[in-house]
Amino acid sequence: MTREELLLLDLPALGKLCRTDTYRGTGPGGQKRNKTESAVRVTHLESGLSAFADETRSQHTNKEHALEKLRLQLAVKLRQEPQVWTGGCPALSNHRYALWLGVVFDALQAEDFKIAPAAAFLGLSTNQLVKQLSRDPFACQQINQERLARQLPPLRW
Repeated sequence: MTREELLLLDLPALGKLCRTDTYRGTGPGGQKRNKTESAVRVTHLESGLSAFADETRSQHTNKEHALEKLRLQLAVKLRQEPQVWTGGCPALSNHRYALWLGVVFDALQAEDFKIAPAAAFLGLSTNQLVKQLSRDPFACQQINQERLARQLPPLRW
């Protein structure tokens, strides 16, 4: 299955490709939180990437949140040859956002996580790319981790 097909799967279909573990969450919430296994970790079986969620008391809601986080992990970690994105940047809530993020990370990887050359490859100005990425704290964190690993200064978002 290609990365594009994987990222465009709906959440139930993506969940079928994953192992789901439930456990008790930690932190505030009292007796209810301490007795119920509402925290969820999903692990993509093929890649080994995982994500977890324990934000709510509902196991089903937490599973959806974990699958959404896993989709972003897959977009950021699974690399392909860089390609040009023809549409605009989708909203964070759009199901195509993870696909766009994967294309951006492919371009960044090809340009050694230097923003200006990657933006030029994608047909954007540096400012446009930074503005789009700054909406997503997860993407910002991942980019700065990659930049630090290459002895590049972190970006200030």
